[in-house]
Amino acid sequence: MASHLFDDPAFVADFLNSDLSAGQIQAKWGIAKSAVNKHRARVRNGEPIPGGGHAPTARVAAAIAADDTVRNSDGSIVSAVRMADTAWGHDDWREFIRAKGQDPDTVTFQYGVTSNPTGGYWNKLLNVRPKADDAVASIDWEAARKFIEGFTYVPAKRDHLVDVSVLQPTDEQWGKTDFDGGTPETEERVLNSYSRFVDYIREYRPRKVLLARTGDGIENTCSTNSQRDTNDLDLPAMLVQHHRIDLVSLRMIAPEVPEVIDARVPSNHGRWRTGLKAEAGNPHADFGIAVGRMLETTQRELDVFPTVTFAFPDRLMESMSVNLGTVKVGLVHGHQVNGPDRLADWWTRQDHGRMPTWDADVLLAGHFHSYRKQQSGDKRWLFVGPASDPGSSWYSNLKGVRSTSGMLAVSFAGKRWCHEDIL
Repeated sequence: MASHLFDDPAFVADFLNSDLSAGQIQAKWGIAKSAVNKHRARVRNGEPIPGGGHAPTARVAAAIAADDTVRNSDGSIVSAVRMADTAWGHDDWREFIRAKGQDPDTVTFQYGVTSNPTGGYWNKLLNVRPKADDAVASIDWEAARKFIEGFTYVPAKRDHLVDVSVLQPTDEQWGKTDFDGGTPETEERVLNSYSRFVDYIREYRPRKVLLARTGDGIENTCSTNSQRDTNDLDLPAMLVQHHRIDLVSLRMIAPEVPEVIDARVPSNHGRWRTGLKAEAGNPHADFGIAVGRMLETTQRELDVFPTVTFAFPDRLMESMSVNLGTVKVGLVHGHQVNGPDRLADWWTRQDHGRMPTWDADVLLAGHFHSYRKQQSGDKRWLFVGPASDPGSSWYSNLKGVRSTSGMLAVSFAGKRWCHEDIL
């Protein structure tokens, strides 16, 4: 075979076209059939053509050898690869599709191009599909109607989509004033969160609801020097407000689900103090715990909220776990550590010491006023809920950031969490 033939683009195109047999090339170009077979084998193996010329590399040859048009079972084009001296555009591929016996006006397609280091371009046709209107027009609607006539789909009844939905009211700090106002603004924000949670449980239909109250329900008056001057409620008024809003939350949520567990743990702002940071009593000398006990007494004496049960930590404990059947949820306020990054280590030590949260699948904490979620241990999750308070200007001035207010809502199907939201 004369090497000068490889300088002729028309010959190169025929030589590399796997649709043409060696005999057809022999007849067209007047060369020996054995020469065609021999040099095609050299190209496939990446060997040089004797006498020089512009033979493609083995990689290019492999791509060209695989360039047969891919078709569906009905003969319509799916994709193709072609090598050419120029990069093909939209109109080139339309002509290609037409030459292959298909109307380009009835399809959508994509195309691309890759340059060949030895010369020329790989032109690629991709995703040839019928246009949507044509696909719809091709449906035999009468046949479809006959097929479905008399058939009625009855979905399986699912009263509950998830096992448990959790809402975490935390750090309302009634009586506090800051960026986002005072008690009236906090009340609007908190009641809006409860209202959105009612919509949430109507959508996901849990078997149970856990109200995970992780503390700091009131601002108190003995945590900082400034509280007596900046608060808009005194301590007795804070307790009345705390009790009233928690009562309203039960009235809103209890009618929506078969079972509600109201669980609460003590906290630093909730502690009974006789002076600035002067704690009194044991760990359960806590105003948030007191409000929970009052609500529990109201339920028992007046026979209200029959679907609600109340849960508190064991004697002298500041944390607890609530067994919800399919998942066990641990609660702690979070003031036990100096930063949220240390909560996982605290939980690990609780596990080792078989403390109240040691075998919980999930741990919920408050205190840090900023939402976070992280995996801890083998398939355990730690959530830190956002706060509902009006903000902390001292922290923002120190750190340069402000956290989003709200309540964490998260559901569980078995032990797997889902449908996480900030309400």
